[in-house]
Amino acid sequence: MSVNTEVTVDQVITEVREFPPVDDGVSVYYVYVRNNGELVGVVSMRELLNAKGSDPVSEIMTTDLVTVTTPDSLQHAVHQFIENGFAILPVVDESGQFSGVVRANNIIDTLDEQTTKQGTGCERSPKTPERGS
Repeated sequence: MSVNTEVTVDQVITEVREFPPVDDGVSVYYVYVRNNGELVGVVSMRELLNAKGSDPVSEIMTTDLVTVTTPDSLQHAVHQFIENGFAILPVVDESGQFSGVVRANNIIDTLDEQTTKQGTGCERSPKTPERGS
């Protein structure tokens, strides 16, 4: 979910409440803040709930962003997740325009599919019988 810099905390909370539920159980933990489409900040739900409703979201957002860009490799995205410990990272294009988010579990699923397709020997093996059977 993303909003523009000029909206207030109350407006963001209203938008979060109206955000359609997602079938895969994903919830909104962060709201990404844009200025003319460019990603300029992020606000956690905790920060929103602790802020004054009349505050502009731009006053409470974090501007020190960790992102991945659309041309980044899968390995770079994995490195960003491991290095920073986030479960979700915003994706921007080369000009900084917000494109969406990528979740760590989506990266793991993609790597698993690639590994299986390449036949690298990482397929799951059947259970080994217990000793003495």
